[in-house]
Amino acid sequence: MRPRRRDFARAILRSFSIQGSWNDRTMTGPGLAHALAPLLARIHADDPAAFRQAVQRHSLAFNAHPYLAPVAIGALARLEFDGDDADTLSRFRSALRAPLGALGDGVAWAGWRPFCTSAAAIGFVLGLDALFTAGAFLVVYNAGHLALRIWGLRCGWRSGRAVASALKRAPLRRMERALVLTNQVLIGALATLLIGQLPGTGHVPWRDGGAVIVALMGYLVPRHISAVAMASLLAACAVWLL
Repeated sequence: MRPRRRDFARAILRSFSIQGSWNDRTMTGPGLAHALAPLLARIHADDPAAFRQAVQRHSLAFNAHPYLAPVAIGALARLEFDGDDADTLSRFRSALRAPLGALGDGVAWAGWRPFCTSAAAIGFVLGLDALFTAGAFLVVYNAGHLALRIWGLRCGWRSGRAVASALKRAPLRRMERALVLTNQVLIGALATLLIGQLPGTGHVPWRDGGAVIVALMGYLVPRHISAVAMASLLAACAVWLL
């Protein structure tokens, strides 16, 4: 039986706890099975034994970035719905692990989270209320995070076996590069703003264009440089300019 809209909604809600039962042996496997259960229950509604076997099958070792795990949830549910055999499902699960981990680390941990953090820090330094800044950070960050989960579940369900091709066509890598690049500019601006608060450096660093120059230097920094090295370099440039 085809899953209903409320089954997908329950799967998304359960995906938030996918790491709740993480362990060294099966990692997020039990969490994946827990999130898949509403979809599996609908697909195997007429066969309780098949439902139990499917839950046991998906409780085995699995790991992926938690924000992109819904891609696996949707794709595995689609294969179950299409009637693929257990060996195919097992190989498919294994093939999804590394790509979803690497893609999620890049988009969420290296791109979206640092971007939101830098933007919030700049807002606070420029005088926004601390509670407002923290609240805005949580709202914006989690809006992107939730959108990524919902998109992932839809992408996985619609693509099924072709989910790898769908991920290649998706703009996630381009988003990651754009976010990393923008964050480098924000870090440059933040470095100038923070140093501009020090005694003797003045409180309006934008007046002489120093922050703009440092921010543009962040754009030109080689992409392979670490965040700490980049921040140190930009801070040194800010001191020199101010």
